Amino acid sequence: MRIVFATVFEYPHPGGLSTHVDMLSQALARRGHEISFATPRRISPLRLELLARGPSMLLQPLGQDRGRIWAHRERLRILTQGLGHLPKDHIVIAEDVLAAIAARSAGLRCLLTVHGYLTREALSRRGMQEGTLGQLYFERMEREGYLAAGRIVTVDHRLQEHVRSVSGRTDIRVHPNFIDMAWADALPAREAARRALGLGDVPVVLCPRRLTPKNGVHVAVSAMQHLAGKELLVVGDGPETEGLKALAASHGVADRIRFEGARPHAGMAVYYGAADAVVVPSVPVAGVEEATSISVLEGMASARPVVASAIGGLRELITSGENGLLVPADDPPALARAVEEALSPSGPALGAAAREYVARHHSADAAAAAFEADLADL
Repeated sequence: MRIVFATVFEYPHPGGLSTHVDMLSQALARRGHEISFATPRRISPLRLELLARGPSMLLQPLGQDRGRIWAHRERLRILTQGLGHLPKDHIVIAEDVLAAIAARSAGLRCLLTVHGYLTREALSRRGMQEGTLGQLYFERMEREGYLAAGRIVTVDHRLQEHVRSVSGRTDIRVHPNFIDMAWADALPAREAARRALGLGDVPVVLCPRRLTPKNGVHVAVSAMQHLAGKELLVVGDGPETEGLKALAASHGVADRIRFEGARPHAGMAVYYGAADAVVVPSVPVAGVEEATSISVLEGMASARPVVASAIGGLRELITSGENGLLVPADDPPALARAVEEALSPSGPALGAAAREYVARHHSADAAAAAFEADLADL
């Protein structure tokens, strides 16, 4: 098959969606498929800057999220035109609802992968105001995108129910997120990884998260008050960076927290190799809950005990006490107690069980076979 991954957003970029595309595209290529990518920046970077970003910045201060609406409409137009030049034997894997609309407009078959809640996430993360034209536009595009796709795949069951409630469709399949086990097999040894990062021999907890409200990094920072003698590595960037640094200082733990900034996926191996435990302390925001997090899967595949919030798709990955630990969301003391358990002598057994679970249920090659079958149905 000739498969094109399409999104109106940036690719590649830091975050789970980009990692998902990387791993799935590579696994499908190994199965003999021809892979390409379509984004507004790849299709027409000059038009994107002149006709999307520029006017958007001028319109946004006028209110009602007019700038955001303009930018998304222009991205949709660019992507639609780009896909329209492709031969009709191409099949689109759309990574957002606007890409599904573009594929339909271009007359191409389309499978839509739903990673999150478009409108809810815009409200929770991107500063969109409730009750504005922007919210109405996103809601309309979200429903239209769900109806445009020939096949819909979600990455957890909560998202499946969300798509069903918005669109009325019942033919929605769930393919949880996945990772390439070869990546986990190639992790550096703990001692070598620690030397590379300049770490001592104290217990190290890794929080591989973008610094946005729903990722709950503030919970991990606050938990450090209860974790004497431990260090926290925060790998990721985002709008909460300065606030989190201030929070660490106010708790008196800034000297035990390293904010590493964003790293490319290839650069994450050394952090997982150096860690003794991994935390994913996500919190619900505006109805948005974490899906089947790739960060959790990577921590599990690294044979590290993972502590995560008991919300959304995280509950579909971790059976607490068997292959990881779940804690109430937004509860720093509970997170700290679970981290202590993860760092106890029982931690390695949790990590080993986690790795076995991921290898059996969440490998990229198995996911590629499932997507291949869905694409064949189109």
